[in-house]
Amino acid sequence: MLVLLGGANASEAELDRVEYVSVSVANDMAGQSEQTENETFFEVPEVLPQHLGPVLPTVKNEQEKLSEHPVVTDSPEPAGHPMFDTVKPWVPTIVPFLDAPAQSHTKEASPSIKPSPKGRKAKQEKIPAKKLAVDAHPKMPSIAILIDDLGYNRHGMESSLLLPTEVALAILPSTPFATQTALTAQKQKRITLLHAPMENQRELKLGPGGLYAKMTEQELKETLTKDLDGLPGIQGVNNHMGSLLTTKADSMKWVMEVLKGRSLFFIDSLTSPKSVAKKTAQEHGLETVSRDVFLDNIRTEKAIDKQFSRLLKLARLHGSALAIGHPYPETMDYLKKRLNNLEQDGVRLVRLSDLLTSSPSK
Repeated sequence: MLVLLGGANASEAELDRVEYVSVSVANDMAGQSEQTENETFFEVPEVLPQHLGPVLPTVKNEQEKLSEHPVVTDSPEPAGHPMFDTVKPWVPTIVPFLDAPAQSHTKEASPSIKPSPKGRKAKQEKIPAKKLAVDAHPKMPSIAILIDDLGYNRHGMESSLLLPTEVALAILPSTPFATQTALTAQKQKRITLLHAPMENQRELKLGPGGLYAKMTEQELKETLTKDLDGLPGIQGVNNHMGSLLTTKADSMKWVMEVLKGRSLFFIDSLTSPKSVAKKTAQEHGLETVSRDVFLDNIRTEKAIDKQFSRLLKLARLHGSALAIGHPYPETMDYLKKRLNNLEQDGVRLVRLSDLLTSSPSK
């Protein structure tokens, strides 16, 4: 046992001596200072724990950097380069991207985001495109109807008041049922007119309240004023007959002056193609319109239907048309049936006031 222990001690001593010589030789050849006992003869990559980041190479000192890039010289082994590469002891490396970002005193320019005001939607509301004229639906053709010669009999009054309220009524002055017709129409909120009797070319009798071409300005204005005062709720005037008087510029001028003072409109029944009534009314700033069709010059259902079809044709052509009828039984019966089925004809019945215009351009 002693021999064995002695041999072991001798071996350890010999090994220490050999290690000492080897290290001394290495130090002498490299010309470096003593290294610590943790130095190794090969480079070990530094492995960081998983939560600290990826594998990073060890930072070397200036002398190790020189050993990585040796300078080629004529000498077989230049001084200053060690025989074996050495590394420093392993030190945990903090990965740069794990460090907290340095606080800068200067604020970086960032695009300003303005908060949306209260009540405004986050997304911009879509603005509908402007509606063009070609996109608009054409207006439905319209017709208006005026019933003349009311006031002489009860049957005519009652039957006309049963028509749709869009139908206007023209009442003769100083007739037996004139006031009653006007008052009932007023309750129905129906448009009523004075059916002013005017001189005709055939010299037919006009009845009470007639206007003649031989009248002076004062006579004509006084007669017309009396006719207007005799009917309550009158909104306008149209001519009864008048194929002569409506062609007289002076007489029409006096008529329109009276109507303008009362803010009334004028309807030209157009009993003469030479009538200047509508033109004179426009010159005085009155609202006006001319008749397009007489419904019942021939008092039969067939003739009335033909004239009504002509009325619809003119309305489709011009956008609107005005018809004048009379309180004949044939006319009343036809209109009661026909005015209830206008939808199938593609036209609509409107109030007379919807057709009025105040200037030639309109």
